[in-house]
Amino acid sequence: MQQENIREEIILSSMKVFETYGFTRVSMQDISKACGKGRSTLYYYFTSKMDVFDAIAEYLCQQVFTIAKESYSREASLEDNLVGFLRAKLRQINLITKRFHLAFEDMKSDPALMVSKTRHMLDDEIELIRDMIRGAIAKEEIQFLEEKDILFLSEMLVTTSRCFEQEVLLFDRFPDFEARLAWLSSICVKGLK
Repeated sequence: MQQENIREEIILSSMKVFETYGFTRVSMQDISKACGKGRSTLYYYFTSKMDVFDAIAEYLCQQVFTIAKESYSREASLEDNLVGFLRAKLRQINLITKRFHLAFEDMKSDPALMVSKTRHMLDDEIELIRDMIRGAIAKEEIQFLEEKDILFLSEMLVTTSRCFEQEVLLFDRFPDFEARLAWLSSICVKGLK
């Protein structure tokens, strides 16, 4: 428990360093100084600057998912749930990209790096979308689908939304992303009726 508290303290303290200086200009010494821990302590918990940054990405992705998941309601329609979840998720991601804009600028030079940071929570998102689809089937809002089709559709919706998020974040495309999300969700649900 104590070790997990120290690890989390390092993660939270180092966020400000990456927020202020981006990714490329930060060193393990900067992180050590920010969290008030010796470098040996820092290296006990993290092997590199990238390891610390990965932990921050995972922490922030968990926050994004938790907040976005709050938009889900079993009583709402599939379309409302999809739009609500994706909109809440993109809004949170947008706030994070503004907060860590220097780090995101550093990552734009290597889109594969960005993709690796957004892989967190993929399974949780797929499971949530599966639950939304199952609920819509139970309410006879959409046609019956076999479980393998529910899984495939969930994975496609999540991976498609990830690509859309990357276009919004990396390339500042689709400033009207909320309207676009509603439109795409509507098309998807209409196709399932």
